[in-house]
Amino acid sequence: MRQKAPSGDESRIKDNGALTDGATPADGSPHAHTDAASMPAFHPLDIPQQSLDKRIVAYIQQLIESGELRAGDRLPAERELAAQMGVSRTVLREALHTLAAYGLVELQHGRGVFIAAGSAQAAMQRLTLAMTTNVTEPQMRDLFEIRRTLEGAAAEWAAERATPEQIASLRANLAEGLALYQSGQIDGGVAGALDARFHAALAAATNNRAMMSLMAALVDELAFAREQSLAIPGRGLRSLHQHEAVVMAIEERDGPAARRAMLEHLNDVERSILKTLAGEDGLDES
Repeated sequence: MRQKAPSGDESRIKDNGALTDGATPADGSPHAHTDAASMPAFHPLDIPQQSLDKRIVAYIQQLIESGELRAGDRLPAERELAAQMGVSRTVLREALHTLAAYGLVELQHGRGVFIAAGSAQAAMQRLTLAMTTNVTEPQMRDLFEIRRTLEGAAAEWAAERATPEQIASLRANLAEGLALYQSGQIDGGVAGALDARFHAALAAATNNRAMMSLMAALVDELAFAREQSLAIPGRGLRSLHQHEAVVMAIEERDGPAARRAMLEHLNDVERSILKTLAGEDGLDES
C-alpha cells in the first residue's frame, strides 16, 4: 500500500483520553495486506466540532473508503497507533470498538485489529452518492424508511440474540447518558457520540454481520440526521428515554416489543426533524 502525505487540515489534537494491543499475527495468517511497510501513515487530526473517538472513526473509515486500508490489513499495535495519531489508548480503543460494531474492523484477540472483508465500502459509497449534505424532506423520509426497516429488525433480533455482555453495554450507554444529562455536562457533540454508540451497540447485539455492515453503510447519513435531531431543544433527553424502552424490551427478551419501541422512537425523531425543516417547533408535547 502507499504511504500518503497528510492533508492540509490534519494537525495534532489534544486529548487526555487513550486502543487494543495489536499483536503480531500468528504464522499462516490469511490476511494478505499486513506488511508494515505498505501501511499508510496515520496522522493526528483536528476536527473540533466532533468528539475525539468520532474523529478517529471517521478518519479510519476514510482510509478504508479511499483504498489506503484494504480487507485483511492489520493496523499497528495499539500503543504505536495511539502515538501516531496523538491520542490516548482509551479513546482509540473506544473508536475501534465502534468500528468493529459497524463491521469495518475485526478485533482478533492476541493477533490485532484487521480491516474486515465485505461489501460495506461499496455500499457506503453508493449511499453517500444518493444523499447530499443539503438534505431535503423527501430524502429525509427515504432515510427514515430505511432506518425503520433496519433498526426495527435490529431491535427485535437483539432481543432474541444479544449476549448478557451486549445487553450490559446498551444499559451502560443509557446510564452514562442519564448521568451526563442530570449533571448538565452534555452538549451536542457528546449527545451525538452517545447516540451513535447506542445504535452501533444495538447493531452489534444482533450478532448478524450483514446487519452490522449495513449499519456501517448508513453511518454518514445517520450522522447528519443525528445532528438535525439533537439540535432540537429537549430532543436528546427524549431520545434517551426512548432508548430505555428499547433496552427494557431487549432485557425482557420481547422481540416484538423491542421492534415497536424502536419504531416509535424513529417515528418521533423523524417528525421532529421534518417539523424543524419546515421551520416549526420540532418537539411535540407528549
